[in-house]
Amino acid sequence: MRNAKWITDKAYRELKGNACPRCKSENIEGGQFDVEGGKALQEVGCTDCGASWTDVYILVGYDRTF
Repeated sequence: MRNAKWITDKAYRELKGNACPRCKSENIEGGQFDVEGGKALQEVGCTDCGASWTDVYILVGYDRTF
């Protein structure tokens, strides 16, 4: 799996971030979120192939829940 190709950002978004962008395993774990001016970053890793990456979340609005 060491030479596996990474999928594109578009393909990763289509998977909704629920699988490894390298081996497509659903055995992934995410760390804490770091928030930086309108976006949040989260380090993620795959427990199957050992790949690691950072998910990037962009602020698109808010939900008024009260």
